[in-house]
Amino acid sequence: MLALIGFIILVAGAALYAGLRPTVAHGDVLAADLVKANPGVLSTMVCDAEVPIGLDGATFWCDAVFVHGPPRRLHFSIARTGAIKQIGVASPASRGPGTQPEPKIDKADGFE
Repeated sequence: MLALIGFIILVAGAALYAGLRPTVAHGDVLAADLVKANPGVLSTMVCDAEVPIGLDGATFWCDAVFVHGPPRRLHFSIARTGAIKQIGVASPASRGPGTQPEPKIDKADGFE
């Protein structure tokens, strides 16, 4: 009986440990998802190599090359559900004659 209680405590501890560890998203996968979700807007994108996603989600940076417009360093947040939102840009966009504002890059997949 004592062995059974010890086994249950061990399994519960392992489950708690695994549940509290952050999920790590790979930057190349995030970049591919964002490029795929924004066709005609993004040409290529390179994101932080690893993004640890905790209970409150995570933030990460990507270097984006737009189909039209200069390359930019963008700041994103990702929720535990997988919804990604752009939350910032590393530097202000140049606003010359004939330039259009850069589009926001998001990947929601119906979550939010």
